[in-house]
Amino acid sequence: MSRKLLALAAMALALAASLLLAGGAAASSRDRNHDRLPDRWERQHHLSLKVNQSHRDQDGDGLNNRGEWRAKLDPRDDDSDDDGIEDGDENAGTVASFTGGVLTITLAKGGTLVANVTADTEIECDDSTAKAASDGPGDDDNEGDDDDHGDDDGAQCGAEALTAGRQVDEGELKTSGGEAVWEKVELGA
Repeated sequence: MSRKLLALAAMALALAASLLLAGGAAASSRDRNHDRLPDRWERQHHLSLKVNQSHRDQDGDGLNNRGEWRAKLDPRDDDSDDDGIEDGDENAGTVASFTGGVLTITLAKGGTLVANVTADTEIECDDSTAKAASDGPGDDDNEGDDDDHGDDDGAQCGAEALTAGRQVDEGELKTSGGEAVWEKVELGA
């Protein structure tokens, strides 16, 4: 066999292998009913593969199936983590980005919220993250107005905790001078 023919055969083999790998990836992310929920996830949670299920809420927790899929929750269990709080009440969404003082949150129920983070924004983390964020050097005297209503157990943490993909349990925003500003952001694990 000539070198030219051998090189051509090797390229054809490489092309065939890449097409096989791409075909396998497409098969694993199928969505035959086009409801933007992967068939594998729908099958795992006993949802119909023939009917659009994305806007339904089988467990009645206030979070539709698309939101349950995004948050990696069970659409048939209203309290997927068994902590006594319904899924729709404890998972507001996830941090999409935090750049230049602007925090974008992708909501679990769909859509996004964008607002500025200022020095007055309260950022609370679950205890394990807050401890890790506050163990570094510096002054621990926080003498600001807390407005604590006693309904949460998060600890203060800094803006460094606003990382993409981080769960947001709750957020409060206001408008100030025509701009949206986050007053408080509670982060989950």
